[in-house]
Amino acid sequence: MLHRTRADLEIVRPGDIEPEPWANGLGVTRVLAARPAWRISLAEIEGRMPFSPFLGSDRVLIPLSSEGVTLEIDGLQRRVLPRTGVAFRGEDHVSADTGGHRVTVVNLMSRRSSGLLRWEIRRGADQIEAGMDAVVVLGGEVRAAAERLPPGAVVLSAGTSRVSVGRDGIVALLWVEPRRGLTSRF
Repeated sequence: MLHRTRADLEIVRPGDIEPEPWANGLGVTRVLAARPAWRISLAEIEGRMPFSPFLGSDRVLIPLSSEGVTLEIDGLQRRVLPRTGVAFRGEDHVSADTGGHRVTVVNLMSRRSSGLLRWEIRRGADQIEAGMDAVVVLGGEVRAAAERLPPGAVVLSAGTSRVSVGRDGIVALLWVEPRRGLTSRF
């Protein structure tokens, strides 16, 4: 269900994708974009719940909701504030605690065998350079060409150089540096 606004600009909005159950059945997610080496999804978390393992993957979690989330990663607690990220391995034992709130989070995942996951959160007025695999809108004013994008929207590689971030805009950039000759899939 990919929505194209222009022939050379691919944008996926959260409302374009139907929710589906987590692999462990305890939550729901929307897979916004998936390629052989990586995938981007929005998950909804409420209360305390364990994450599904994704062996051989590297993961980044970024809360969109204003409450943030507390993660327990292999027994260590870490508070993750809104629109900041934390990286962990798919093999790690991870559970989330939202303090009873319903929290939406961005999940970036890549197959370790396919390459090195690179990500960055960028804030404030800026034009996004070409070469990103994807740009995820985290908040504020972010536009692709003339269209203002909602939080959670993903702009795929063909359109990332057309993304502009306003003074209050926040985006996550994703790119995977591939390893030659490998084509792992999610």
